[in-house]
Amino acid sequence: MRLIYAFCFCCAMMLSACPEPDADPKQSIDLKNYESTLDRSEELTRKEKELEEREAQLKQQEDQLNQGGIPPTSTDEYTPPPSGNRNTGARNIPGDYPEASTVLLQPNELRMTSKEVLLLMRNEIFARHGYIFKRDDLYNHFVQKPWYNPRLKDVSHLLSPIEKANIKLIKQFEDL
Repeated sequence: MRLIYAFCFCCAMMLSACPEPDADPKQSIDLKNYESTLDRSEELTRKEKELEEREAQLKQQEDQLNQGGIPPTSTDEYTPPPSGNRNTGARNIPGDYPEASTVLLQPNELRMTSKEVLLLMRNEIFARHGYIFKRDDLYNHFVQKPWYNPRLKDVSHLLSPIEKANIKLIKQFEDL
C-alpha cells in the first residue's frame, strides 16, 4: 500500500513540475494591446476634462453676453470696421446691405426705398450679429443666408454707434 501511495505521490510531483499547457489564446491578455488600451483610456479622460473646461468657459461667456457683459472673442463674430467711405470694407461684410453697418446712411438715400426693403435693411444689421428673430418671416429670410448664425436673443450691446444711428434712421422711414 505504501508503494501505491509513493507512486501516486511521485506522479503528482512530476505533474506539478510540468509546465501548464498554453492557455486558450482567446482568454490570454495581450500586454501590448492592454497597455495601448490604457493609454487610450487616459487620453480620453484627458480630452473629457478639456471638453468640460471648454464647455464651462463657453457657458460663462454666454452668461456674460446675456447679461450685457464682455463681447465674445470668437473668430466668427462680426465686428464692423470703423466708419469710412462706402467702398472701404463693405466687400468683406456679409449681406445685401453692408453699408448699413459701415457708414452713416443719409435720409435722401432712404427716401424712395420701399418699406419691405427698409425692414430687411434694418434687420440685416441685427442678423449680422447673430440675433435670433422672433418673427417667422424675418427668421425664414435670414436663415437662408449662408453667413447668418442665430445664437443671441439680445445683440444691442454688440451694435456700433453707426449701426445704432442707421437703425434709428431706417425705422423713421419705415414708420412714414
